[in-house]
Order: sequence, then C-alpha cells, then structure tokens
Amino acid sequence: MEDLIDITDNIIPMDDHKYFNEEETLELYQTCINIMEEFIKDNHKIISDPEFESIFDENIEEIMHSHFDFDIFYNDEAEEEMEEIIDQAKNDLFKYFIPPRSYPDTIILTEPNYEELSVKIDILRKKPQPEQRTKEWYEFRHNLITASNAYKAFENQTTKNQLIYEKCQPLNHNLYIDQNESVKEIVMVNTNTSLHWGQKYEPLSVKIYEYTYNTEVEDFGCIQHDNYLFIGASPDGINVKNDSQRYGRMLEIKNIVNREIDGIPKKEYWIQMQLQMEVCNLNECDFLETKFIEYSDKQTYIEDTLTEIFEDEDGNEFNNVCLSKDEKMKGIIIYFHTKEGKPFYVYKPLDIVHPYDIEDWEEKSLEYYQESDKYKYVYMKTIYWKLDIISCVLVCRNNQWFKDNIGELGEIWQVIEKERISGFDHRAPNKREKQKNDNILDFTSSSPPVGKCLLQHNKDIGKITLTKLD
Repeated sequence: MEDLIDITDNIIPMDDHKYFNEEETLELYQTCINIMEEFIKDNHKIISDPEFESIFDENIEEIMHSHFDFDIFYNDEAEEEMEEIIDQAKNDLFKYFIPPRSYPDTIILTEPNYEELSVKIDILRKKPQPEQRTKEWYEFRHNLITASNAYKAFENQTTKNQLIYEKCQPLNHNLYIDQNESVKEIVMVNTNTSLHWGQKYEPLSVKIYEYTYNTEVEDFGCIQHDNYLFIGASPDGINVKNDSQRYGRMLEIKNIVNREIDGIPKKEYWIQMQLQMEVCNLNECDFLETKFIEYSDKQTYIEDTLTEIFEDEDGNEFNNVCLSKDEKMKGIIIYFHTKEGKPFYVYKPLDIVHPYDIEDWEEKSLEYYQESDKYKYVYMKTIYWKLDIISCVLVCRNNQWFKDNIGELGEIWQVIEKERISGFDHRAPNKREKQKNDNILDFTSSSPPVGKCLLQHNKDIGKITLTKLD
C-alpha cells in the first residue's frame, strides 16, 4: 500500500482577508477627507477649542462608522481597518491642507525663507509706535481690539458685553503722568498678584528661550493690522537672529502660577496667537509656558543643588548651583525699587554658573544700581528661583480660521463704535450691592481732602495709585 500524501504540505496560505479592497479603501479615504473639511467649515470656531482634537475625532469616527450600522459583516476587524483609514486621512489633512491646532513640540517644519522674512521684519520695525504711557499711546490702544482680549468676541453674550463695555468706556487721561499738572500720580504696584508674577518672569522666560534655542528675540510694541484697523497685537517677541532656524517665528509667553501645563494652548491664547500672526503677517508662533517657584531663602536654594562636580577653565572643581538636584534650571533675581516706587528686577545671566562669578555679579549689580547717579535704586531683596516646568509648542497660522471669523470680530467693533455715541450702559455687568459700613473710610470722593493722600486700588491691573495734591 502506497504511503498517503499529506495534503497539508500543498496548502498555500491565503493573504489576510481585508474587509475593504483597495478601491473601496481609496474611496473611503477621499470621503473621510471631504467629511473632515466640511466638519471644520461648518464649525469654523471649533478649532480654537482646547478639546478640538477629541471633538473632531469623535464626530468623524461616528459619521464614518455609521455608514455600516446595518452591515452584519462589519465586525471588529473591519472597524480596525476603518480606524486606519480615518487616521491616515486625518494625518494627511493636517499635513497638506490645514495646519494642526498646535504641534506637540517646538519643531522646525521647513528652512526659513530668510530674505522674505527679513523684509517683513523690517516693515514691522518701521511701523509708527506711540511712546509708551503717553496720551497718544493710550488713545492708540483704546481704538483697537487687541489680540489678548479678542477671544471675548467669540464667547457668550455676557462676555461679549464685557468687551463692548470695556472698549466703550471713555479714556481716562489720568492714566498717564503729565508733569505740567499740579496733581501727580505715583503708581504703587502690588507685587503679589498673578499679573505681576507674569510681568516679573516674562523677561527671564525670554532669556531662557534665547539660551535654549540659540536665538535672539526682539520686542515690537503694539502693532496695528494693515487692513483691519480695529485689530492690534503686542507680541511678546519675534525671533530676529538671522542665522536661526526660528528666524521670523513669533513668541508668546505665559508664566503660570497654579494652572496645570499640558502643552495645549487655551482657547484665548490660541486666538491671541492667530491674530498676532495675522497682524504681523508671519506664519509661526512658539507658545512658551513656564512655571517658576521661589525658594524661601538662599540656604534652601544652595541645598537644592546637583551633586555632580564640574571643572572650570583652570581645572578647579565646583558645584553648579544653577542646577537643582532634579537637574532643573535655577537662578537669581535682584529686586530693587525705583525712585517712583516701581519694582525693578535684575536677572543673573544664565551663562554665569561658577559660585565665584555669581558672587562677583551680585556685588557689582548691587553697587551699580544703588550707587550710580543714573539709578540710585533701593535694594529690596534677592529672589532665588527654580524653573519647575517648561513647555514650548509650535502654533501655525490658520488663514482659513481668520477668514471665517474676522466678520464676527468686525461686527463687535461696529457695535462699539455705535454705542460709544448712543450709549452703552445696558452692557454694564450686574453688580451686587455691598452692605454699608459706617466705620469704613470713604475714598470715593472726586475731591480728596486737602493735605491727605488718596489710595485707589485697580484690581484689574493689580496697582494702587497714590494721588497727591502739591
């Protein structure tokens, strides 16, 4: 009897079965791209939402899967194939057609067009700028919706009313100091507000950004849009080092006090950056978030130092006190008061790390700002800081978002112009009545008593104004 042949030896394994063939896959891919474009077109505000990606994914997946709700053969494997098609379509959409809301990092997409960007930067430098804190400066800003508060135009009616009410308020000419007037104002800054915290650490954040990415950042003041004259922007800076791969990239900084940093720009910040890029006609903006903490004293600052030993140029060993035990950046700020009582900060250069060099810098800075005729500032204290968290992500200009939404911003400005004449009291926020207390001094009189000082606290800007009669 002949040996039986094992037929399993002759079985040719079949390719993995696919639910969608090549033609169907291509058709679904194109359908998915079209649906994504229509979704964004029909919901033109939604990309400013921090939850945009999850909202977008959920809606697109629901629409695409719903085509096969009644197909009994549409199993888990088929769903996985569909997910792959959706992912590919999404990746291509945000690569070739629409910029993503933001990138997960500050990446270099392409080599900068240095010649073109140089022309744009020169144009920005030549734009007329009123001198800060002058009457003209306040009037200039008063007649603009600035990028930082433009987001209110896209919120609910209460927030829109707030924006309209703010811009309709008559300009207070007492905000600037006129040396010819007999009544002068001395501005006393509340250094404990989150607003002042941001102002204190913004210059340091710029220095860290420049140091980290080997670049230079220039301030351009408040810039007006060339075509939409009611829009203005004050970018924190623009990269101007002409051999940097970030040349022409804008910079927006947020110094966080207690909010979580997740690398996703909040709605108001994303809108702010979009308007800044439109005003400046630039296509990229780095969104830098930092969280600084302050040590209680010098000893605590010294104790939190990396144990690694470094060598200087002469071969002497030293500890880099500018690195913490968890290898985070540390540094020093010397805090002075000016003759006008305003805070003034001097930041230790980031490249000074040797203890002897730091001590020398401190001594020279104290002597210079306290004793030189130019300053004569009052030393307040030395601040020891640590950069606890830092995040820097790239946001690209979304021209379509601007085209779809500029009309709504323009409508708000038309209302502002109209109600500056016809009246805007109906936009005022509802105020809660406070209980009267006869024991509390009334400092609301428009005519302060002769020989007395009048303190006025502006909670919005965190400043106390001392009005004094000569």
